[in-house]
Amino acid sequence: MMRQIGKILRLGLLLGVVLLAGCLQYDLDLQFDSQTHGQLIQQLHWRGSTPATNRDLQQWLRVLSDRAQGVGGSTQSLNDGLEIRIPFNNGQDLETKFNQFFAPADETMPFTLPAGDPIQATLSLDQGNRFLAIYNHVTLRLDLTAVPDLAETGLPFLQGQQLLTGRVKVEAPWVRSASGELDTAETWRLVPGEVNEIEADFWVLSPIGIGAVAIALFVLLGYGIKYGILPKVSNR
Repeated sequence: MMRQIGKILRLGLLLGVVLLAGCLQYDLDLQFDSQTHGQLIQQLHWRGSTPATNRDLQQWLRVLSDRAQGVGGSTQSLNDGLEIRIPFNNGQDLETKFNQFFAPADETMPFTLPAGDPIQATLSLDQGNRFLAIYNHVTLRLDLTAVPDLAETGLPFLQGQQLLTGRVKVEAPWVRSASGELDTAETWRLVPGEVNEIEADFWVLSPIGIGAVAIALFVLLGYGIKYGILPKVSNR
């Protein structure tokens, strides 16, 4: 009997969250343009409630803005949400800023959704020099176990609804897809109620490697002119 009452209360709470706070679409783009430049773009879109009519959303947006500014990022209001841009200069800078955004050193409270669901996210990046390109292996972990999967409730009025939807996209000059082919981007869908672990391999051009090749070609060209072409011209 108590179990049934608890289930009814939980379902009522979920319904209240959907009606009052709405549903959130969270899209995360990791754009690695070159060895020394990239940006982390987070877009949040609401379906249902809007920040202008919801104090909890307004407070949550202020927290996000403070966190973004704390890692050198910026925010921009959208018609139905918010966009957060965090630039980074290299792989280590990306790893540091991402982890500090979700878990600042001076914060004791965990990162939460507007409804209070705690979210844990960590990113690690391993890099290796492949002479003309930099090899990158990124591991992203998003713990969404605190976000209930509404599809599991079996209630008709909650079917097709989720408190959180979204995707993660990695963009770079060369990204290895799940089939092993190289493309410019790869996308993963976020699944509520689970720990989402994403791993991706990608490559960006190395200016140092390209510069070394250019210098070597220039030296070879000069050698050829000095010892190949000029002696033949002088002997004529």
